[in-house]
Amino acid sequence: MTPEPSQEHIIAFAHSLEGAEIARIISIACFGLAIYEYMITLDEEIKYFWSGKWTASRVLFYLNRYLPPFIMALSIVCFSTPNPSAKFCETAIQTAFLLNIIAVTVIQGILVTRIWYLFQGNKTVRLGMILGFIASIAVSLTFLYISASGLVIIKPEEVNAIFPGIRTEGCRAVRPPMFWRVYLPSLVLHTILYILTAVRALRNRRLLKNAPILKRLLRDGGFFYFIVFVSVSMTTIGAFLKNAPTINIPAIYSHFMLTATSIGVSRVLFSIHSLADKLGSDSAWLLNNVELSRVGWRRGTHDGELIIERHTVYSEDDVESKFDSASLSGRSLLKTTRVGVYNDSSW
Repeated sequence: MTPEPSQEHIIAFAHSLEGAEIARIISIACFGLAIYEYMITLDEEIKYFWSGKWTASRVLFYLNRYLPPFIMALSIVCFSTPNPSAKFCETAIQTAFLLNIIAVTVIQGILVTRIWYLFQGNKTVRLGMILGFIASIAVSLTFLYISASGLVIIKPEEVNAIFPGIRTEGCRAVRPPMFWRVYLPSLVLHTILYILTAVRALRNRRLLKNAPILKRLLRDGGFFYFIVFVSVSMTTIGAFLKNAPTINIPAIYSHFMLTATSIGVSRVLFSIHSLADKLGSDSAWLLNNVELSRVGWRRGTHDGELIIERHTVYSEDDVESKFDSASLSGRSLLKTTRVGVYNDSSW
């Protein structure tokens, strides 16, 4: 004879069901937010990504753009299917977990690609960054396997045994143990990548004032890292609070972190492509030649042609002293004309 569940067990089970419903609602909200973001930025996607040659950055953009909504839709189906089998629930939840890690890896890959461009001449930084990226993926997948392999599905009859006559929809599962560890490697890697971005932008503070490329990288990097820090911290802390199922279950199953970071990195990509478009360049060329941000420039009408603005980061005294030195050495001076100023007022 099955023993009667205790009052504490009934209350805890009720809170778990409530947490699952909250997770379903948040998943629907995140999916709606992702679709809304897609609709309001579709014109930018068409402008910057629907033409041109296929590159690693372009592939990563499309993966980040379309994989997260698919994962959210899968979770909504998982939470809403009436009378699902235990096998379906186990496969769907574990697949969603795995795809979530893949989507987070894509986001990290976009940022790693950007740092790769910025440190074009520094093999040490590039090698360390790639090793850190691989280590982050390996550790996250290991923790995910440990947690998800012990996934236990709650069957409808088990719910009815405690709450007779209640009608349940969607999959219900026991919370995976130690799931919060899955997100820690991502937070560490994002911190390192932002530090590298800040170091690259702040290497020469005197030049930063008139360097729109470096300023944009620093601003966007800070904006995105703030999103990552807040979303990953909330998800990690929520996944850690196993005694608070109304917080813990939504943190694990709602994909809030994926939604926030996916939208954030898309905005970062649109921002750098917008800047490149204003400067008459493309984003990869812009990042590869970021040293040119020390002077005011724009691309000319011919391939390889640059138009340099004379009055940029140097003061008049600096210019005169350079000209005087050139005159004393008997060298001819470079004649310059003022051809226009990059409008950075939107900053």
